[in-house]
Amino acid sequence: MRRPFIFILAAFLLTSSFALTQEKVKFNGQVRTRSNLSDKDFNSNTGIDSYTELRTRFGAQLMPSEDVIGFIQLQDSRIYGQEAHTLANSQNVDLHQAYFKIQNIFNLPFNLKAGRMEISYDSQRLLGAVGWSNVGRSFDGGILQLNTKSLDVDFISARLRESGLPGDSADVSLAAAYGNVKMDNNLKLRPFIIAESKIKEAFSRYTAGAYISGKHGAFSHEIELAYQFGTQMKDVDIAAYMATINFNYALSGSFKPTLGAGIDYLSGDDGQDINKFKVFSTLYATNHKFYGYMDYFLNIPVHTYGLGLMDIHAKVAASPSKKLKLAGAFHQFNANADYTLKDGATSTSFGSEIDLTFFYTYTKSVKFQGGYSMFFPGDIFKETKGKDTSNWFYFMMIANL
Repeated sequence: MRRPFIFILAAFLLTSSFALTQEKVKFNGQVRTRSNLSDKDFNSNTGIDSYTELRTRFGAQLMPSEDVIGFIQLQDSRIYGQEAHTLANSQNVDLHQAYFKIQNIFNLPFNLKAGRMEISYDSQRLLGAVGWSNVGRSFDGGILQLNTKSLDVDFISARLRESGLPGDSADVSLAAAYGNVKMDNNLKLRPFIIAESKIKEAFSRYTAGAYISGKHGAFSHEIELAYQFGTQMKDVDIAAYMATINFNYALSGSFKPTLGAGIDYLSGDDGQDINKFKVFSTLYATNHKFYGYMDYFLNIPVHTYGLGLMDIHAKVAASPSKKLKLAGAFHQFNANADYTLKDGATSTSFGSEIDLTFFYTYTKSVKFQGGYSMFFPGDIFKETKGKDTSNWFYFMMIANL
């Protein structure tokens, strides 16, 4: 069924270019390859895994009128050599985005956006498109945007799972509101609330908080606070929280050096109160940006064993030339609840990670990026994953067409 759909969609995009003037149709595309050398299993006796990911995107923005915009984006995601043979076709093409947006609908201060789309807000610690992923995240739903002089609010509604059962008994839904309080240009305040529900599982979770960021000369900061409440299951209430604070300082000099430090704190559960679920979930976040590039903490709380996470980190970056940027980061990862080891002792140490990265702008449309990372396991990972240092290297090429 997918192949005829792709042909019909491609034909629609081509005929649209004839039906509309050039000013009302804009095409864009991206081809991204990422080669990996991975030794992430914490076992130095195993070999290095090498593989290359390929992500291809093609999009068309349609503007039939000044107040209506449509966007359609196809995507193919694959790994080199995954086909059964060179004449095979795994049909990886999918619809990554397809939405329309109406500005000032009914001449009111509202914009309406509906369809399939990426959704990202603020730091992406809770809602993010996960651009690093070879697939990326899309939501099916809509956004109603209210714009006023003092406050903007985005009302979000999305269906995460459609069961087709009567009464929507097994459906999973998401609703959210993100505000933007218009203040000083150097200070941003964005309160939010996110609601999730699973009727069949008697699950309802609410995440409320605020994102605050500011810049004062060479100094900048961001703070994000969130509290989760609701019902995890019958007779078990949710009571979890997140607190993050980050500072950055831009030094003077031709290399434009910057220094940064911060802490991310996600609550965990010690299991002492069976009527409380104290583990904070990062929901639909882009966790690759925050908790180490080796991605050992993508699915939180699963990857932290429900113990929470405290990430103390320091970062440095410099630009030796206009085209080249170098960056380094150090993370110390600890649990926020004790883990009992096999010998009966307790520990909160997951381990530490070093990430070294370079970014090179070859041309306006072509960019190179690469990095090397090492993870040194602490007591918890030594028992659950392995005792050896893990390593990972990648090289990525991005062509925006």
